[in-house]
Amino acid sequence: MSVKLHRILVPIDFSEHAEPVLEWAAHLAEEHHSEIILLHAYHLPVEFQQLEGAYLPQDFWDTVKDEAKQGLTTHSEALRARGIQVRPVVREGYPATVIEDEAANEEVDLIVIGTHGLSGLKHLLLGSIAERVVQKAPCPVLTVKLPGSAES
Repeated sequence: MSVKLHRILVPIDFSEHAEPVLEWAAHLAEEHHSEIILLHAYHLPVEFQQLEGAYLPQDFWDTVKDEAKQGLTTHSEALRARGIQVRPVVREGYPATVIEDEAANEEVDLIVIGTHGLSGLKHLLLGSIAERVVQKAPCPVLTVKLPGSAES
């Protein structure tokens, strides 16, 4: 059986965890001559939405989107320097849902996503974007366990 990876979706959050995920995705893209769709999803946390009278002006959201585009541009340039075709995408919404929708809409062959190594009470309270993506994605998912992350 031959594995074809035409499109690889790589969701990143601009944390220190992004680099190992990007390295895995870049390696696979080089091996398979794949396009990388570099995705950042942003959203207003539910806790904030529930505050009565909470309002964020449009220029706040414009700034969030512009900063995300700048971050993706920086990562995209580094990948392009390696000869990898990259398409940066910024979307608003709950990250797991945005990742699942983007994977389906773009008919990606693989999602490469980092695990943050959450365990115990933190995992129970916060949930896991990567875990939900693994369960609901329309394609295979490669989870990258980050160096030094502890899981129990």
